[in-house]
Amino acid sequence: MPEPAPQGSYSLSSYLQSVQRLVKTQIPKVWVFGTVSSLQEKGSMVYITLAEYKDESVKPEATLGVTMFAPQYAALCRRLSELPAPFQIKKDLKIKVLLEADFYIPHGKFQCKILDMDAAYTIGEIAITRQKIWDALVKESLHRTNGKLPMPLLPFSIGLITSEGSAAYNDFVSTIKASGYAFNITMISAKMQGQNTENDIIDALCKLKECNDLDVVCIIRGGGAKTDLAFFDSYALCKAAALFPLPVITGIGHEIDESLLDRVAHTHLITPTDCAKFLISIADSAWQRLQTFSYDLENLMQIFVRERDKLGYKVLALSNICGSRFAQEKERLFRDALGLKRGAPKILYSQNQELRLLEERVKFANPETQLRRGYTITKNKSGKILRSASDVEAGSVLTTVFTDGEVDSSPLAAFSLP
Repeated sequence: MPEPAPQGSYSLSSYLQSVQRLVKTQIPKVWVFGTVSSLQEKGSMVYITLAEYKDESVKPEATLGVTMFAPQYAALCRRLSELPAPFQIKKDLKIKVLLEADFYIPHGKFQCKILDMDAAYTIGEIAITRQKIWDALVKESLHRTNGKLPMPLLPFSIGLITSEGSAAYNDFVSTIKASGYAFNITMISAKMQGQNTENDIIDALCKLKECNDLDVVCIIRGGGAKTDLAFFDSYALCKAAALFPLPVITGIGHEIDESLLDRVAHTHLITPTDCAKFLISIADSAWQRLQTFSYDLENLMQIFVRERDKLGYKVLALSNICGSRFAQEKERLFRDALGLKRGAPKILYSQNQELRLLEERVKFANPETQLRRGYTITKNKSGKILRSASDVEAGSVLTTVFTDGEVDSSPLAAFSLP
């Protein structure tokens, strides 16, 4: 059975006004949390889209467009910047806001207004998100990758990433130029605050990677607001810096606070001027080492010259000594040769004379010579030469040797001369 037709009719505006009253009276103000998926300031209004994601999905489970008046949004941003842990409303930030339901009659559209924000909730979410990013960097060993690169001995070729014409750029360049060293700077301009910070710095790193003659890369910015530091906690930015093939030096401009980019960088300094002074200090150290080396080399050259001169003197003295000694030995050799030439016949004659005397003595001592002179040799039966009468035994047979023969005899008794 069809439903009965409603009684009466209304104008469109009356109908929408009734809907608006119903929304405002029946839907209470409630706290809602979600992730900022878009943020746009247009005229007197700020439009924010909240989204809810589940299970790491990139597709939102639900979305809701909310609004704020520009002055109210500005006041909220000032309040957030004055917190002990300030932050800035940006895309992908998790927020908790007090919403008032409303119905926009001109467009016939349901919408909500932001009345307030729970800063404590967002600060906690920022801390959790920041820790998750850091844990991921540590798990992949990216927190030490760039820091292990060796710092060049003379980092004269510098890749610089900052906002062109900014105070950071001027401070860095003026300090470098005042050093007097021949630094060469290749500058790539990038946004150093706001939503485009991450993409701009990553693009700048990609461009500098194509430069083959760089020694280091410096990422610098001025002081700015603390809320800007959140843009340097990006995982993609930290990973790009950590994997850069050259040492990355940061000077983000906050003495107390440290961004995740500072942590993964090779060297973290406070200000752009500190970065410049750091590079100059390396050049100063190299110059001092060069001066020390030059001084040592000069001393070694002096020692070398002295030792060379000493060696020259010794060589000259040795040459003179050798020449004199050679002459002396030559003269001695000449005299020896002359003496040998002249003395050899005399020595030979003298030796011949001695030889003749020896021959005469040998001949004289020869038994045959003595036998021819009338001497005899008496031997006993065993052939022993008898030299004394006491050696003769009575009745023994004796053999007397003459020059022309031998005669045996037998003495009757031994006797001795008176």
